[in-house]
Amino acid sequence: MSPIKLIGFDLDDCLFDSTGLSESARIKGLDAMIDLGLKIDKEKAVRILKEIVKDYGSNSSKHYNYFVRRLNQMEDNIKHISYNDGYKYIAAAVMAYHGEKVNSIKLYSDVDNSLRRLRELSIKIAIITDGIPIKQYEKILRLNIDSLIDLVVISDEIGIKKPNPELFNYCLKKFGVKGQETIYVGDRIDKDIIPANLNNIFSIYLHRGGKYDTYKSDIELQEELKPDYEISNLNELFMIIEEINNKEKINNF
Repeated sequence: MSPIKLIGFDLDDCLFDSTGLSESARIKGLDAMIDLGLKIDKEKAVRILKEIVKDYGSNSSKHYNYFVRRLNQMEDNIKHISYNDGYKYIAAAVMAYHGEKVNSIKLYSDVDNSLRRLRELSIKIAIITDGIPIKQYEKILRLNIDSLIDLVVISDEIGIKKPNPELFNYCLKKFGVKGQETIYVGDRIDKDIIPANLNNIFSIYLHRGGKYDTYKSDIELQEELKPDYEISNLNELFMIIEEINNKEKINNF
């Protein structure tokens, strides 16, 4: 049997473009406000919203609320937005935002085929991700990969959050495998690579060009913090599996 028995993946910005989808959805919300009658230059609106996202974090559910408040309090050249109009604009923005996220969510082009190839190799597949369970499961269902995944491990569901290595150890225990029999693919050093390394899991840094794609192989990091491999396409994963398996055969010869 192949020494690699389990492949784990991060979800957001690893299997689909979460950052890009969120950014486009936020702009759709601004478009809905402007279409409804909000008088503001779109470029200025985008700049203000980006500042709000930076200030309050990308997971805040009140970006548009803060946007309207800021226009009323800070922007002298914007006509005061009434209480009723404010909530009308916010409702339109939220509807457009969620509509874009529902209609445009899609896997990266290399994901579906790679997951199916792993199943053909009888390698188990897990997703290990932070987040609110209902939101993460919604993404998995909309991406239509639920039937290809053997286990979904969500931090809020387990009560252990990345980068705590126990979240990865939990996954190993669920499958009854060792770290040396496992590969984990992620796009962050802090939340993916470090906890994988601490569990002796083969770590792969996947370059997708997202907001956390900052690792370069010449970066000064302690050896135990560096990924074992770097790839830019999941098709490269199979060469790594073969390489690890061949090394295992040689070691056992």
